[in-house]
Amino acid sequence: MKMNKWLLVVICCGMAPALWAGVKADLRQSAKLYEDGKYGQALSNYNKITRQDPQNEEAYLGAGASAYYLKDYQTAAAAFNRASGQEGARQQDALFNLGNTYYRAGNKERAIEAYRQAILKNPQDKEAIHNLQLILQETQSQQNQSDQNKSNQDKDSPNQGGQSGSQGAGENPSTSDQQNGQAPQTQQDKEAANRVMQMARQNEQKKQTKSGQPVEDNSVEKDW
Repeated sequence: MKMNKWLLVVICCGMAPALWAGVKADLRQSAKLYEDGKYGQALSNYNKITRQDPQNEEAYLGAGASAYYLKDYQTAAAAFNRASGQEGARQQDALFNLGNTYYRAGNKERAIEAYRQAILKNPQDKEAIHNLQLILQETQSQQNQSDQNKSNQDKDSPNQGGQSGSQGAGENPSTSDQQNGQAPQTQQDKEAANRVMQMARQNEQKKQTKSGQPVEDNSVEKDW
């Protein structure tokens, strides 16, 4: 997924002037490396900044973005988690990017939670709503396909003592999905997601009614 050009807005909190000046210079240099596509060098620079200033939200965002483009999703997720934990002006961006990262890493359960948190921070974020809907649809489709496959296996398997060959009586139907690495989609999860998306849609409809502009149809991916 693409990234927005993030602004290098950093707040100085009790840092010595000389060190603060050095951090600002490092942020500018890191941003240039990132814009030039030198993500490995940019990541190294941003990590250096976070060691000097562990509360620097922009440095964590930059580190996460750089790692994301290197497809190092574990490092990217850790950086975006730290950025979202700062509760700064870019927290919603960090949560959205965290959702993207978890999705690319194949962890849909955590991606869903990250997108939900992003939507709660900004109910008008149509891209986050769209991505959440996409994952829920994919998860439901996978669950339906898994159920269909098990049903077909049950029909093809001999009946052994009143139990099917693929699943015994009383067995949790979500167990096989968990063993296959699929996050089970519970009714509670779907209802919670629907409440979040309904709230976001209502806010967006109010905004569009006031502005007179039609609701924009967004793609799955969002510019960072």
